[in-house]
Amino acid sequence: MNKLNTTLAVAAGIAVLGGISAQAQPVSGALVSYQVANFSGTTWTDSSGNGDNATWSGSGLPTVSTGVTPNGSSALDFTGITHSGFELATPLSAASGFTVFAYFQLASTTGDGGGDGRNALTGSALGGGFGTLEYDVYQGKQGALVEETTGLGSGSATLSTSAFSLIDVAVTSGAGNLNYRLNGAADGSASAGAAFTHTLGTIGNNAGGGEPLDGLLSEIDIYSGVLTPTQIAQQEAYLTSEYVTTVPEPSSWVMLAGGLGTLVAVRRFRRS
Repeated sequence: MNKLNTTLAVAAGIAVLGGISAQAQPVSGALVSYQVANFSGTTWTDSSGNGDNATWSGSGLPTVSTGVTPNGSSALDFTGITHSGFELATPLSAASGFTVFAYFQLASTTGDGGGDGRNALTGSALGGGFGTLEYDVYQGKQGALVEETTGLGSGSATLSTSAFSLIDVAVTSGAGNLNYRLNGAADGSASAGAAFTHTLGTIGNNAGGGEPLDGLLSEIDIYSGVLTPTQIAQQEAYLTSEYVTTVPEPSSWVMLAGGLGTLVAVRRFRRS
């Protein structure tokens, strides 16, 4: 191998290996983070570090579907489950508003347990008081409510029922303003004068149990307040790296590192 090819190979290997440490990281400070890998039995363990685990309440139970995301990761399948959801051990105060991220595939734009096509990602505790952020997908578009009180508008685009979508919403304190995003791009905004009056306590349904999630959910992360555009972009990049971007097998990294070491040794030998 000539000097130029050796140098290019070494440079390429260093760039690829450097990508391991440069992998996207989640934004710190999440109130809760529920990832499919941390679901077991009836408990969805919170990976935010706050220990706010969520426990399944009601009939049925989501099942883990393996290899369903673009990079072969898993997701929880909520399809066909009604009047049930995950209840948080400690409901979240809505006083500062929220930023919510979800990596999700909608099963149908019309079908859910309530029959109106509304699929709630978040809501008040099942059977509890209404009035928190109900972040949902309504007739195919992401939307939000002050639960059972005031609609906060919807996104512009219709979500795919054959592919996953990365969706997120940022809602200010008092539900005054909100911005939707879909797959890393703006998806509409709204302004409403309503106020949250209750804590957020359920994942996958609303307080009344009549808006069950209908589809596949790999991860949902909830932050207090409205994150900055930079933070939102960072969290979107993290979710993309977790469920979309294909990562080479560990053996590939080992082979590359070994080959890289050989190339460096050969070059040093020839120069000596």
